[in-house]
Amino acid sequence: MRNVALLAVNYSAGSQTLSYGELQERFGEEAMKKVLAGSGIRNRRVAPAGVTGADLAYEAAESLLTDSGIDRSTIDLVIHCTQTPDHWLPTTACLLQERLKLPKCAAFDINLGCTQYVYALSIAHAMIAAGTASRALVLTGDTMTHTLNPLDRSLVPLMGDAGSASLIGLAAEGEGFLHFELGTDGSGGKYLTIPAGGARIARTAETALEAVDAEGNHRSPEQLYMNGAAIFHFAISTVPKVIASLLVKAGLTIDQVDLVLFHQANRYMLDYLVKKLKIPAEKTHFFVEEIGNTSGSTMPVLLTDALSHGKVRPGALVMLVTFGVGLSWAATLMRWPADTAAAVKGSAA
Repeated sequence: MRNVALLAVNYSAGSQTLSYGELQERFGEEAMKKVLAGSGIRNRRVAPAGVTGADLAYEAAESLLTDSGIDRSTIDLVIHCTQTPDHWLPTTACLLQERLKLPKCAAFDINLGCTQYVYALSIAHAMIAAGTASRALVLTGDTMTHTLNPLDRSLVPLMGDAGSASLIGLAAEGEGFLHFELGTDGSGGKYLTIPAGGARIARTAETALEAVDAEGNHRSPEQLYMNGAAIFHFAISTVPKVIASLLVKAGLTIDQVDLVLFHQANRYMLDYLVKKLKIPAEKTHFFVEEIGNTSGSTMPVLLTDALSHGKVRPGALVMLVTFGVGLSWAATLMRWPADTAAAVKGSAA
């Protein structure tokens, strides 16, 4: 089987900042103090009206392709991950293929949330390893803030918007993706959902009506809902098992992993997991305070930031762990390539 690796990654965040001060005025000083203490999020990057997740994915991809000198003619697979597509159809990946002036190649979307990036990496890995593709561009892009009620204090202080682009291609022996761990528990789908607007529950005048819940959050069935307590319980009970299973597959212990990166849901949850798993501070990374929870883009955003801080070194064992909507989980363990610059600019052969 051919060795496959993540060769380059970049992201683009929403151009506007929704600040702590603005939300203090909206929700009150005491409420925001609690949010900051629990989430670790002070400001969040949001996309203005009219800007879609595809626009953010495009910006990230255009920058990655240009700055890294990637030959667009070598890309024969585009995977775009989003829960906020431009249209019901065609699939947004098809539009991005044309917009990025890529070859007429395979292109499709994945409709998945917080775990979308690792799921897409697993698909790109499998297709390249099997010889179905040679080089993949994995894109993420969501504008989840556009799905929120502005008076929903359970979600507005948490969410941000971002897109990303990653190049996946062939690697040297022993480098690249080693193992994946993927799973779903659909019984928890009700805990993170937009109930109305799809084929099951169409939009009507009634679904547009807002209600106020017991905690004072405003929303309609057409807007994002999250049961935070249920998601927290799911994460702290599931993530350690996912990591343990991944390590068994690799025949490794957590001490042998150089860097463990988690989906940036909120800082309290992440601190709990890091402490429970006894991961040293220098072996993880956080990037949520000034950008917010950007859903499926948090992992490539986090990975890009970790790279910029010198936390990802050639030959390092890196673990990516994601969890959330579905409810779903996805994790991967990879050996970072020794020379990504050469691999990025090399041919697809």
